[in-house]
Amino acid sequence: MISPPSASAAECASSVATYVVGRTGSGGWLKRSVTKYVDWDPQGGGTAAPLSESADATGSLPLFSKVFTGGNGLIYESTNDDKLNVYKDETATGGPLLKLVKTHIAPWKRPVKIWSNGPTIYVVNHEGGIDLYTQSDPVNGTGTVAKARLAIPATDSAAVQAVAADDIWSVGSQVYMLTKGTVRAWTRTVAGLTLPRVVASGLTGAVQGWSPGPGTFYTTSNGEEDEGIVKSYTGSPFALANDEVLTGMAGQVMADTASCLAAPDADAKPFSAGIGEEADIPAASSEEAEPPAPSDAAVFSGTFTRGDGAPAGGLPVRLEATDVVPENGTAVTLPTLGETVTAADGTWSIPLPATLAPEVAQAAAENGGTVNAVATVAGTTTSGVAMAGVAHLSAAPVTAAPAARAQTAAVTTEPAAMEPVLATSGADEPTSLSDSTANPRDALYAQSWGSKLEAGLVDTVRDAPLPKRQDATGDLPNDDPYIVGGVNTASMAIVPMDGGCDRTKSEVIDKKIYYTTVGEAHAYWDAKATFDYDNKVSSQVETASKVGSKWTITGTLTLGSAIGSSTGYSNKGPYYAKQWKIPLQYTKTKETWQCGGKGKMTRYVIKPGKYTVPAGGATGKYGKDVRNLDGARYLKSPKKNRAYVTAGSYFQLSKNSSIKWSGAVSAFGVSLGGATTYDKDHRQRITAGNRTNSKHYIWGAKDRVSGKPGVFYSY
Repeated sequence: MISPPSASAAECASSVATYVVGRTGSGGWLKRSVTKYVDWDPQGGGTAAPLSESADATGSLPLFSKVFTGGNGLIYESTNDDKLNVYKDETATGGPLLKLVKTHIAPWKRPVKIWSNGPTIYVVNHEGGIDLYTQSDPVNGTGTVAKARLAIPATDSAAVQAVAADDIWSVGSQVYMLTKGTVRAWTRTVAGLTLPRVVASGLTGAVQGWSPGPGTFYTTSNGEEDEGIVKSYTGSPFALANDEVLTGMAGQVMADTASCLAAPDADAKPFSAGIGEEADIPAASSEEAEPPAPSDAAVFSGTFTRGDGAPAGGLPVRLEATDVVPENGTAVTLPTLGETVTAADGTWSIPLPATLAPEVAQAAAENGGTVNAVATVAGTTTSGVAMAGVAHLSAAPVTAAPAARAQTAAVTTEPAAMEPVLATSGADEPTSLSDSTANPRDALYAQSWGSKLEAGLVDTVRDAPLPKRQDATGDLPNDDPYIVGGVNTASMAIVPMDGGCDRTKSEVIDKKIYYTTVGEAHAYWDAKATFDYDNKVSSQVETASKVGSKWTITGTLTLGSAIGSSTGYSNKGPYYAKQWKIPLQYTKTKETWQCGGKGKMTRYVIKPGKYTVPAGGATGKYGKDVRNLDGARYLKSPKKNRAYVTAGSYFQLSKNSSIKWSGAVSAFGVSLGGATTYDKDHRQRITAGNRTNSKHYIWGAKDRVSGKPGVFYSY
């Protein structure tokens, strides 16, 4: 792995290592991970080249210790048992990130705060003063560490500020302290630290700071466990240079600070020396022809199971159209599309009727030719507990346009587990048809796991299934929905309910516009990224239902409503990758139904709907920054997924389906996944720069780029 060079008196650094210490490494709570990033434009604050993660450059340290850098690839660890471990970053020569080069008996006792500029280590002691220590070999880290004669008393203004500071770091003789959005600088002299001067202010939310060298510093709003946006400041006086250097850096951040900085080489691709030219990587070719739409695109089908995953066979299934409920709160009876009984293995299938009811046909026409429906199965355990299963799914008539049939066929249905249903289910959902951003329940929804995921406060694998059960106003539930009266019903046999189930009414009780992720595009180095989402909605978004106190993801619906305009972004780059979000109106529907002699029961449904731009709102918005998936991640990609784009040419995805974005939206506090079907109006595109004899590498997330990659990344 290539590492940035350290600056010497004769040569200034055009790239600087940056280290992030977090609590997500191996060993759980007993270890912390150390991840190496490289700042490829430290002088410009990341305006001309990225701050990017190094592939495979990781290590781990015990949880309870203080870690700081000393330049020249040295990383120090002050432990709670009064040791000072000195590590050397040897990734430049193929070695480890944390090679232990020396262990000292620390000349201090559990420092309150500690940092270094290389030759000098600063320690805030428990009396509030600052002690200074010298490192006799700041290049190799093998020298002695001794206390200097100079000490700064607790009464000194610098010491007072150090105790109160959110973060402290040094560059040469300068000591910087970040406190409540203001950065002050002290100059080290033989007599101590001079009176401070304010070098930057108004840095709202900034809690960490670091410098790759003189003339530049970075801040981030994250703590050791949260993710935040990295910003940079350069010049004299310091001014904001880049308001989004990187998003999602989580942990304690430290730089391998250089003594002077230089501009990056515009013709040198970051990490190129670590990869080199790969002769067996093919040029990106046109996409393979998409196979015809499956013949069953006009058939609804699925599988119902018990709570333990065993088949729920012999139970009646009713299929009803869902897109006919008016948004003004009028209660209607959903049109029945068909009925059947689950087979012994829990599977069921109902063809879409050849002739649709007028209201269903109209709703399908407004949805690009696709019919969205809900399948309901109900029964009772041998002990008398009512059980119900719900599956939301889509189908397209044989006469529908090929695009609608292909889009519908792209939706995969997972087995749906039946859950206990109580007569009091969902009694806590008030009626509110306001789509205003001032909805009084928004404050409660903001406390949910789904909302925190969207805000970047919790993490999940980008295309992994979301938790099936969620709480719209709190963290993920840990209760067992199958425990009824102290008895586990998950494995109980389920038989048809006496009298069956009949829906009495369905009505919209709430609606709101939420911006939903529908795509992304990537452009590293000299490339440009484009994502087009034109003319119509072409996405699949999950739904959620509630029959108890918590929400359950119950399937996916296909959206194809008209936009009538274009949205997206074009020719963004270099070093650019962001998701794109469009405004969709989501409804919360109340369904009241009668099952046998169990009385009236209520089910709530959160369902995606039409493209709707709010008054004075954006037609589309930028979503999460996903640049961390580009660059050095190429080294971890499957070789069969790699290809290159010739200089001055382009490549695009305009067939098949995207990946499924986990947490594409948080609607009414519930996180839902989503995907997009690529076609001539919905595509991810990259345009390579014109540098002679250069190759711009790309790779598919799930397959080769000419197959079904979902999305492709850039190097």
